[in-house]
Amino acid sequence: MDIRLDGRVAAVSGAGGGIGRGIARGLAESGAAVAVMDVRTQAAEAVADEITRNFGAEALAVRVDVTSEEDVDRAVALVVEKLGGLDILVNCAGIAPPAPLVDFPLDTWQKTLDVNLTGYFLVGRAAVRAMLARPDGRPGMAIVNVSSKSGVRGSAEHSAYSATKFGEIGLTQSWARELARYGIRVNAVCPGNVLRGSGIWSEEYKEKLAAKLGIDPSKVEEYYERQVPLGRSCEVEDVANLVVFLVSDKASYITGCAHMVDGGQEMR
Repeated sequence: MDIRLDGRVAAVSGAGGGIGRGIARGLAESGAAVAVMDVRTQAAEAVADEITRNFGAEALAVRVDVTSEEDVDRAVALVVEKLGGLDILVNCAGIAPPAPLVDFPLDTWQKTLDVNLTGYFLVGRAAVRAMLARPDGRPGMAIVNVSSKSGVRGSAEHSAYSATKFGEIGLTQSWARELARYGIRVNAVCPGNVLRGSGIWSEEYKEKLAAKLGIDPSKVEEYYERQVPLGRSCEVEDVANLVVFLVSDKASYITGCAHMVDGGQEMR
């Protein structure tokens, strides 16, 4: 199934690396013009250059702090100005600081909510305003919120992360009901453990897990892959492939759903 998104403009938050970068690449490979949005200016520029070089697609690097209302509104306005509109939004900017509940600092809790939940709200609100302002009533508008398998089952020592990922699914369902009348579809994707290529699974984090599990750090990936019925970790491309499908016309009757990309870990 060849999915094409030619003529559409997509914005991806958190696209300067990890899953966001993979999604931006997937959208560009399918023909969309892509705004690479990230708080890290150089990282966004590098991904935008990579997209143009590899796929010949139009790409725009946009520096944005998703926790700032003013910054988000400015960034989305820039996307509309430079790329001619906005058809697709993928919310992917996020952090996942781990800590036991009894040691979890309040400022870390608040920052996680600010980035992962308020950030999704602010970017989503600005994007929908831009979509609804289009005079041509373009079909095919879609939003995807990148949640997690931790959004359907809580993760130990990840209170804030899990709370926000559950919340992102709530946003998805609420927006899907509200925006259906305008032809805007909204879905969530819930990746499993992206052991390679994700900003969350750093070497430092793997070392902490190894200490908690009582295993050598070199065995951490193998340990988590054994938890997956399909026997491997989630790859960035697995998430990107699903996102490209969900924003395409092939998924025109799908909205309000949280789609697992976890190799069968959370069957329900």
